[in-house]
Amino acid sequence: MKWMILVTGILGLILFFSFQPSKPVVSLKRLPVVFVHGYLGSERSLETMIQRFEQNGWGEKIAICEVDEDSTLHWTRFNAPQGDELQLVQVVFKDASNSIEQQAKWLDEVIKQVVKDTSQSDVYVIGHSMGGLASTAAVLYEQAPIAKLVTLGSPIEGLEYEQLMRHYPNSRNFQQSKGARDLQYGSLALQKLASEANKLTIPVFSGAGNIGDGTDQVVTIESAYGLQKFVPSIQLRTFSVGHSELHENNEVDRAVYEFLDEKGASS
Repeated sequence: MKWMILVTGILGLILFFSFQPSKPVVSLKRLPVVFVHGYLGSERSLETMIQRFEQNGWGEKIAICEVDEDSTLHWTRFNAPQGDELQLVQVVFKDASNSIEQQAKWLDEVIKQVVKDTSQSDVYVIGHSMGGLASTAAVLYEQAPIAKLVTLGSPIEGLEYEQLMRHYPNSRNFQQSKGARDLQYGSLALQKLASEANKLTIPVFSGAGNIGDGTDQVVTIESAYGLQKFVPSIQLRTFSVGHSELHENNEVDRAVYEFLDEKGASS
């Protein structure tokens, strides 16, 4: 009788643990990736880059966050990946011509929510053009939990707005915006960023475009590489593409992925 009771007890324990719901496995090395568009950008700006990450099996889009002018966040969430893919989050600023500091504040709020939703401590961020400036400012001014930062064609040292208008005619309508003021050479916003940049201790990847004249049409290589003066751990890479093509290029995709994820080089 005692033998039967013992066997029954063991079988009961086995069945109990077999039917317990499994907890999601969280990989500490594969953090969520937040994509931030540039000046006057929209959802379309980085959408195709995210799609290529998905097609390559590198990640899966889990959310889009639209940020209103009044700082309200509107989330569209998708199912989290079942495997070990990177979780991709797209940020869209409705006021894409606002200041670097304001966009940094908005981005910090988005990142805090992503961290909460994914049960992670940090995120990776990819910022194109002004998005890279806002991302840098989010680390420096807001202490946003960013573990690695990618800047693509980001004018760390500024740009000429006249040059921007020549290649992006719509920017003529926003010459008086806060963003236009901040982007230009010698602006107070960029001076402040430079004065704080030596506090940036996270790994950085800075990509620059070069159409053959040392620029990507609007941003010089020197300006795109501006963080190298301050950041101890930085990778620099030049691609033979124009400004917008920096987020529409397979070579850029691969370089960014390999920087962000340790498994990228072997996949």
